[in-house]
Amino acid sequence: MTPPWRYRLLVRGLSPLLLAYTAWRAARDGGWRYWWQRLGVYRQEVGSSATRDTEETLWVHAASVGEIMTVLPLIRAWKTQCPDTVFLVTTGTPTGAAVLQKQAIPDLRHQYLPVDFPGAGRRFVAQLRARRGWIVETEIWPWLYAHCAHDNIELTLVNGRLSDRTSTQSTGLLASSYRQALSGVQVLARSQNDAERFVALGAKATRVQVAGNLKYADSPIPDSADRLLQRDYVLAASTHDDEERQLAEAWLAQADDEQLLVIAPRHPERGRAIQRDLQTLGIRVSLRSAGEQPRQDERIHLADTLGEMQAWYQHADSTFVGGSLIERGGHNMLEPARHACPTVVGPHTGNFDDVMQLMRESDAIHVVDTADQVIRFLLDAADPQSSYRAMGQRALALSEDSRRVLQRYLQLLN
Repeated sequence: MTPPWRYRLLVRGLSPLLLAYTAWRAARDGGWRYWWQRLGVYRQEVGSSATRDTEETLWVHAASVGEIMTVLPLIRAWKTQCPDTVFLVTTGTPTGAAVLQKQAIPDLRHQYLPVDFPGAGRRFVAQLRARRGWIVETEIWPWLYAHCAHDNIELTLVNGRLSDRTSTQSTGLLASSYRQALSGVQVLARSQNDAERFVALGAKATRVQVAGNLKYADSPIPDSADRLLQRDYVLAASTHDDEERQLAEAWLAQADDEQLLVIAPRHPERGRAIQRDLQTLGIRVSLRSAGEQPRQDERIHLADTLGEMQAWYQHADSTFVGGSLIERGGHNMLEPARHACPTVVGPHTGNFDDVMQLMRESDAIHVVDTADQVIRFLLDAADPQSSYRAMGQRALALSEDSRRVLQRYLQLLN
């Protein structure tokens, strides 16, 4: 079974651009392993866990950092229940691979998922010593799914989600490609709306279930007893381009000289560029990735590293969750809630409508419209006597309910 002709023609037409991007990314930060594996060329490592029995191997695909962080609690829980399981985790980006390498999970190895070329996908599946795979969220690749179906590899979309834009393509150019790819796939959707969109896109209704949002499961990173900074600070987490500049200008206008704002960009590789931009404001900005500690007279510090976000949340006096001052849709506001940290977001939180509704109904989060209002909240909430401290406790209580999501996934996958 091959994908419909429209998809085959589209892939052929885009192949020069896809190859050029792969070469650019390999030269930038992926290296030769990224280049070859994205083309479906894999070297079997002698003595690796992949040589163990195929029935013990579970393949998990998580596109990048966000998907890795989403599925890690499920991987850890599964490993606890089935300790003999060997995990092969694939990503599409070097940043996702870097986050994965920091996880202390036994019998776990990494590969890059190939570009959805017919030959590359066939070579990947041929060396894939697994009979089942979890695809995290919205990765629908017709050639890859076709090769998996041919080799009887059972696929499950976990935390399945679809945007309105993707679901409208069910009647567009790729309609038949999506319908064929999803026809044999089990879908564990994050919400009822997502489940209905998958059915509209071509998934069989009998194979679609609502399991809940894995992003709300317990964090895979335990609390750290160690502070990353000796100074008190407020945190702007998971920020995007333009948010850092807005927040920095508002911070310099409102905060006292001895107060510190830590900015943790969603994409840490932007650290140097953010530093150059903020230094045009006439201030010194230190970088976590360079091993720098902020001086006492320093007002902004950039946490441009991977795998430390939970520690930043744990010790922050108050937090802003980014991607919400711009039309990005926001990020997981339950992460600071698990540390009882008073939290503020901007107006754009469409990616988390369900949890935002719960948090607003419980008065467990603050919503504002501008960067100036964000900074005012961060300063007010940092006061130990502030009424916002109780808001953090309400958010903590709400986050405890997320534990049930993980158990539901384990039951359905078993």
